[in-house]
Amino acid sequence: MSLAVMKPNSLAGKAQVVRGVIHGLLHGRWTGGERLTEHSAAELFEVSRTPVREAFLELEALGMLQLKRNCGAVLGAFGGRQLAELYSVRTLLELEAVRLAASRMDGEMIRRLISGFEVLQSTGADDEDWALDRVLHFEIAVASDNLRLKAEISRYGTLVQTVREVVGKRFCAVHSTSLEEHLTILHRLRAGDEAGAVEAMGRHLENARNSALEAFSGLSA
Repeated sequence: MSLAVMKPNSLAGKAQVVRGVIHGLLHGRWTGGERLTEHSAAELFEVSRTPVREAFLELEALGMLQLKRNCGAVLGAFGGRQLAELYSVRTLLELEAVRLAASRMDGEMIRRLISGFEVLQSTGADDEDWALDRVLHFEIAVASDNLRLKAEISRYGTLVQTVREVVGKRFCAVHSTSLEEHLTILHRLRAGDEAGAVEAMGRHLENARNSALEAFSGLSA
């Protein structure tokens, strides 16, 4: 695997290491049980050891590795089972966020998001880099008004985005109904329909999980 794949040039420091390690696990550069030291990671990603240390803590929180005293990081196995488990945790977090956001989310923000998704739907344009998708999930997390919940959703959002980067267009192909799902969530939020918003988000995340697993299976093959 080329280092270009492992090191997104647009990222720096901690984020670069986090995404680089996840890329490596998804691509099979490392397997479960392998050791990665701060020194070797700093050399690989061309950063100082401070962002490596911070990235290792972030990755440990995601369950991607274990930190062991005087041993560095021991990488965890990563396959379909682990991916499904991570999506399950993401679902628990985001269902609570959308439940809380149903009575709090700014109406103008909802209107702008609906308009953005409708433009994509009517023109057939791609949501480049899943930008609008990420704004939607971020704004719902913000509207939950729960800082801890928002922080945890952000952690899993990093993982989800990295999975998308690895599998690329394959993910889009197997999850073509995403725009309609997003609009359903937004319409439920605009109506203040807490139960409907939770149901719509649950259906969306279930489809996203299944799409990620299908795309990951194709990548592994």
